Amino acid sequence: MTMKAVKSREEEAIERPASISVLIADDHTLVADAIKMVLLEERDFDVRVCNSYGDTLTALKEGDGYDVVMLDISMPDMQGLKSVKSVVEAVGEGSVVIFSGTADEDFIWQALSMGAKGFISKAQAFKSFPNTLRLIADGNEFVPISLARKSQDGVRGTSAIDGRERLILRSAAAGKTNKEIAIELETTEVAIKMKMRAICSKLDARNRTHAAMIAKQTGLL
Repeated sequence: MTMKAVKSREEEAIERPASISVLIADDHTLVADAIKMVLLEERDFDVRVCNSYGDTLTALKEGDGYDVVMLDISMPDMQGLKSVKSVVEAVGEGSVVIFSGTADEDFIWQALSMGAKGFISKAQAFKSFPNTLRLIADGNEFVPISLARKSQDGVRGTSAIDGRERLILRSAAAGKTNKEIAIELETTEVAIKMKMRAICSKLDARNRTHAAMIAKQTGLL
């Protein structure tokens, strides 16, 4: 092989970006196909579309792995957070991002606590999808700036969290119930419930899951 041929192949490899494999799991065919077209206009995306939860799991089991799964939470057969968790587990080293126009904030934060890497609104401009998905494929989390700001607001109250509240937060983040935490700390379930309300108020959190997320992000845990 000549040196010219070797150089040509090296230059071709440099010019051709690594492929990012994306699975769009959405039963709204027009939306899914439109996003697919936008991504395929870029040179670094491979795209597959599934229209149901069952087909999504099948694609994840049969495929060679996907870098990003865009998961619509209102597809046929979807069962809320239970299905989100199943997809997160099935995707392996890839990233799952919630893709919806109706998901509420509590659902998003709970999905993030289960391993989802973010939330993309269907109202987001399609032309911005390639860059957003590249960020997620690189291992970054992505949430709308409004959600990020609300989480950042919780940082202001972290200094007011005492040692016992931190123990409660750590147990809550581990998935323990108020009853289990009460037994662990030798107190009553009502006392833990009151403490949890105080913690959420200090962190400006909407619920215990959101409080645990803020605690992790701000270094409390």
